[in-house]
Amino acid sequence: MDSNNTKAPEITRKMDNFITRVGHITAWLNVVLIAVIIVQVVLRYAFEMGMVSLEEMQWHLYAVLIMLGLSYDVVHDGHIRLDLLHRKFSKRTKERVEFFGLLFLVAPMVVVIFIHGLDYVGTSIRVGESSDSPLGLPYRWIIKSFIPISMALLGVATVSRMIRAAKTAFCKS
Repeated sequence: MDSNNTKAPEITRKMDNFITRVGHITAWLNVVLIAVIIVQVVLRYAFEMGMVSLEEMQWHLYAVLIMLGLSYDVVHDGHIRLDLLHRKFSKRTKERVEFFGLLFLVAPMVVVIFIHGLDYVGTSIRVGESSDSPLGLPYRWIIKSFIPISMALLGVATVSRMIRAAKTAFCKS
């Protein structure tokens, strides 16, 4: 979180702390991911056998880490910018660009993906979707459910960041 967080409204501190806790818990999935990769490599090269379910689990873990990491990244101000321009701006201008970028680019994307993600998960549950491979993972809806979950978290992070940006960009203090 940026150094202004101590001056941020209480609601943004709570939102940021929630996203940070989710991010720290999610980070432990890296340990699971590394274990899955090691087991997969050992099985493949030492025993000449592969497991489709482990390969799918690896991709699912990558997906969850990336999707849930998006909100953590916004809260901790780690997202990519066009630094050539950004570094020359005043703090106020930077925050205005941040605010309008979040409002017109990120927020609409979050809403659209969240709404369509709910339908996507619902359809997956309704049809009992599982892996295309007979030896793959069942219950495909579990991984798909992280789409709306991650967008909800990204929405919370976006609103929090917009509030903090607006405070700097538009309020005289």
